[in-house]
Amino acid sequence: MAVLPKCPHCRNTLTRKQTARMLASLSAGKAKNFSEAERALRRERMKTINARRAAAAFDTGMRHRHLNHSRFTLAAIDDVIDRGQRESWASLLAAVDASPEIRSRVLRVCEAHVSDDFAQRYHFWNNYASCQATA
Repeated sequence: MAVLPKCPHCRNTLTRKQTARMLASLSAGKAKNFSEAERALRRERMKTINARRAAAAFDTGMRHRHLNHSRFTLAAIDDVIDRGQRESWASLLAAVDASPEIRSRVLRVCEAHVSDDFAQRYHFWNNYASCQATA
């Protein structure tokens, strides 16, 4: 039985499929040595692609739960806390700091989830909104 090669990065033994892919890619051709013009063209293409991705992420108009408005309704707050990323949390944080009405909505949403010890996001937001209410 042949000994399978090891990964050069993690030193784990490769599977037969991984070995076949590696050999196929090595035998497919020469190493890619791009000229400076080709590198510049590739860089510009990647900048364009990344700019499109960033624009699509921020300009969709659709936030959470297919809501196409920017108001923080109870459903939107619940979804931001449950599934939101850093940008969503930052906008909710600013809204909680600015508006006592939104702060009370956050407390109302978190009240339903605080009994669950594993709902750490809701515990965080409940504590934050409570502290902001007393400050």
